[in-house]
Amino acid sequence: MDTKLNLALLFTVSVLPDLDVFLFRFIEHRGPIHSLSFSLVVCLLFFVVYRKKAFPYFVALFSHSLVGDVFSGGIQLFWPFSTDMFFLSNFSVFGAVSVGMELFLFVVCTAVMFINKDFQRLLHNKTRWVYWLVPFGAVLGPLLRIVGPYGNFPVFLVVPSLFYLFLFSLMVGLGHKKDRA
Repeated sequence: MDTKLNLALLFTVSVLPDLDVFLFRFIEHRGPIHSLSFSLVVCLLFFVVYRKKAFPYFVALFSHSLVGDVFSGGIQLFWPFSTDMFFLSNFSVFGAVSVGMELFLFVVCTAVMFINKDFQRLLHNKTRWVYWLVPFGAVLGPLLRIVGPYGNFPVFLVVPSLFYLFLFSLMVGLGHKKDRA
């Protein structure tokens, strides 16, 4: 599948399930917004309009729940049919296994981005700078302990977070310069 990706949109879609952190008065974290049905409903229109080009965005959206949350606490995977939490294990978010998996995924994703020359594409990115604000905020929030149900942040994940914070800051800065020119 040769699909030109909008990386800002891809990063943004990948953090959408954590909108429930802001909606904590109405829905629980890792509840309906982390479900398969939410991912399908959000992407359905895009599948109709863009067909196979929408697939990477669906994967980014749904992988948010499956990659980490299903291993550390669980998600309501089959909401609205069931409100049971689905999990493969109940590792602590701060435990060595969870942090190790996140570090491993950071290394793998960074290597894939390097091999695919995505970093070079980012530097020549024509995406408007405002589209990078959501990924920027998604990384900055937990670092500042403002966003999230945990109240603090695993120390070993500071380096990957700072890396992406720098990357997204660069994209906001470069995009802002291009918009002014």
